[in-house]
Order: sequence, then structure tokens, then C-alpha cells
Amino acid sequence: MNRWIPALFAALLLLAGCSGSTTRVEALPDIYPDYIGVTVPAGIAPLNFNLPEEYDRVFVHVAGSRGGELRARGRWAAFPIRKWHALTRRNAGGTLSVTVLGHKDGRWTQWKDFPIYVSDAPLTDYGVTYRKIAPGYTTYSHIGIYQRDIHTFVEEPIIESTLTPGQCMNCHTANATDPEQFLFHLRGRHGATLIQQGGAREWVTTKTDSTIGNVAYCYWHPGGRWFAGSINPVRQSFWTGDRRTIEVFDLASDLVVMDVQDHSLVVDPRFTTEDYLESSPAFTPDGRTLYFCRAKAFPVPQQVDSIRYDLVRAAFDPETGALGDIETVVPASREGHSVSFPRPSYDGRWLMYNQADFGVFPISHEEADLWLMDLSTGETRPIGEVNSPVSESFHNWSSDSRWFLFSSRREDGLYVQVYLASIDAQGRCTKPFVLPQKNPRKYYHNTLYSFNAPDFTKSRVRFDTRGVYRDVFSDERIQSTVKP
Repeated sequence: MNRWIPALFAALLLLAGCSGSTTRVEALPDIYPDYIGVTVPAGIAPLNFNLPEEYDRVFVHVAGSRGGELRARGRWAAFPIRKWHALTRRNAGGTLSVTVLGHKDGRWTQWKDFPIYVSDAPLTDYGVTYRKIAPGYTTYSHIGIYQRDIHTFVEEPIIESTLTPGQCMNCHTANATDPEQFLFHLRGRHGATLIQQGGAREWVTTKTDSTIGNVAYCYWHPGGRWFAGSINPVRQSFWTGDRRTIEVFDLASDLVVMDVQDHSLVVDPRFTTEDYLESSPAFTPDGRTLYFCRAKAFPVPQQVDSIRYDLVRAAFDPETGALGDIETVVPASREGHSVSFPRPSYDGRWLMYNQADFGVFPISHEEADLWLMDLSTGETRPIGEVNSPVSESFHNWSSDSRWFLFSSRREDGLYVQVYLASIDAQGRCTKPFVLPQKNPRKYYHNTLYSFNAPDFTKSRVRFDTRGVYRDVFSDERIQSTVKP
């Protein structure tokens, strides 16, 4: 219900140092970002927002359905972190009603109130990690892997390309959001796979005489002994006479499993053939099944739009690292579609994946959407609650599987941002919200980077950058072997 109490707001405006007449309109405010009707976890960073630039002042009143209130005023709506946390925690499972007034040309406008729903499902993870990279076609521009405390606005680098000039940082991978065990791959002349466990790190060469290259896209086995990795010599081409611009594809692609205890690879000829491409492996939380994507190979780039991946799986033996028979789960290629990045939830209930018209790099496909599979029934559906007319891509689950994040170009079709949403026991998802920032318009509109490969991290990532330059350029590596 819209709270229009003239005496109250006159007093509030006077307290805020505001003057001038006020006009009430029966429309929702045009705020940036769009936080109207979103569902957030208690304790998330404040949902600060901006009005259109022609408004020189904003006054905001937030009231909780279970008590408590909060005000903000200034050039944009910026809420004190501690007071915001207290209000959201008090109203977990309830609603915040937000009243917005904007000042322009000597007059105040009050819009219709809007709700922010506070979930009763907490988000206990420390934060998120992501790679920041230019959104265009640069090979080795400034790249960095960063972590962000989702309860505040603190962002800090884990590693930046200034420490490894000329090397491209590939996707980083923690074990089920636990940063005590993570890895990432550096591409380039001094490329290597960094494996860090309990603070100790190793630089490993995963290319052998039996494989076509180093592992690139990896996923940890929940037991911590193994990780599965696809070997992807990646290239990019450009479309002409088409709305599309860039296409990223694999020249070839194989699947291997690595034993981190002795740095040996399980190389199975069924997963390393020239006739098929394998990519995007992901273990189930019980560690007994490996999901991945598989497509029939075609000449590239000439027939890149003929490459369509199915979602498949194989049984996994955590004692030996052996894989079972390949079973097709989602035959997307039959329907003219292509699947990428399967991600089982850590509670074993759901599996989320991308679906596009073809290929395995959804961020460059406007039609790419998120899909959800119910692992108890095998039913699948597009997640209409979160999809947009432009690409949704890389996604991951929170440690308790009640929240997920994904990357999307929905704002302008070019820059990629990180969005969060929740999921309930029936698989219903809430309206997503972009990662909050202290001054959203200034931050998102002034940045020159996209946010790529996001993931949750249950605690702060500890990575000592001292010695990284020497480690990378010394070419001192542990050489992987192939298990007999």
C-alpha cells in the first residue's frame, strides 16, 4: 500500500533539509539498477540505487513489515551498511516497502512504493569471485581474478595480469565454493595450471605426449583427489553481414581426469576421439557421476554453426578415476540446440545449464538462456524467471544451493554483469538482482570491464602473490604423466 501521509513526509523532508512542493504520481520510480520486487538475502550489501541524472536529489524511506525503518538522502540512495544489515535481518521472511522522492527543477516527485522481499534463506558465503576482462576481442588486455565481499562493497584482486604479462588467465575453479582448494590455468608461452591446496601451490604442465594440450575448463571432484578437465585449443572468428560479431570455438576438445596426488592423468580413448568434442565437465555432489557436453565434430570455422552439444554423463569411480559408459541426458542437438556449462547443485537436487542455438560459448550468443533440470525426475525447463532477451551464461551455486549467480549482458548487450537469484524447493526462482555497488551508475557505467566466470566463495580467498612473476616465467613445472 502506498504510504502517502502528508504530515509525516513534510516532517521528514524538513529533517532532510528538503523544501518545495511535492507531486505524487501513480507510477513506479525509474531506478538504477532495477531492484523493484527483487528477493535478497538478509545481510547482503545495501541495494543502493540512482534516479535518472536529471534528478539532483533523492529521498528514500524504507519500512520493514516486521519493524524497523531506514532513510537515505543525497545524490543517490546510499544506505549505511550496518543499519541495512540490521533491517534486513529483522525482516527475514518479510518485506521492505520503499518510498522514493526525487527532486528536479525545484519540485519533488513521490512515486508509488515498491517492495523488496527479504528471503528466509540465508546466504552465508563470504562473497563471489569473478574474472574482469574487456568485453571486446582483445587477446591479452588487462585481466584479473577478483573477489568481492557480498555483505559489503569491498573488492580485492586475487591475481592480476600485471604479475603475468602476456599470459591469459583462464577460468578459476574452487572445490564446491571452498577456496582452500582451487586452480586456474594460464594460457600463453609460459602457460601452466596452478593448483593451490591449503595454501601450498604447484605449477603443473598438464600436456603430455598423449594429449592435445593443457587442461582448460576444470571441475573438482568433491573428495578433493581428482578434477576433470577439458582440453580446448580455443579460437575466435568474426561474422560478417550478421547481427552477431564474434564466435568462440574449439579446434578440438578432449576430456581427461587428473589425480592431484601424483599429477597423473586418466586418458580414456573414448573421451579423446577426433570425431567428437567434449567440454564443460562437472561432478555430482556424491562424486559418482560426471556430467559434460559432447558434440559431433565439424570443420571449423567453416561449419561452426553445425556444432551442437548434447548433455551427457558417465559413471565415475573415485578409487581409480575410471569413467563408465556415455549416456545422453539431454539430446539438444536433435532439436537444433546446444548445451554448455552443466552445474549440479551441491545438494544434488538440480542441474543448471546453458542452451543456445549452437556452439559452446554462450556469452557470445544473444539467444543463450539458462535451463534447469530436476535431477529427481529428469524434467527440464527454461528458467523464465531469470532469462532475458540477450545472453545469460556462466552460472554457479551457493554452498547451500539456495542461491545461484550467473553472468548476463541484459543491460546493454555488450558488458557482462553478475546477477543473483534464489530458488525454492519446487524449483521456482526469484527475480534476479545485479551485484550491489556503492554508487551503481558510477561503477557500472564507468567500468571498462565485463564480469566473467563468477562463482561463490564460502570464505575469503587467500593467495600470496609474492613470487608469482618468478614462478610463471621460470618455467619450473611439475610434469603430468598418464596413468597406465
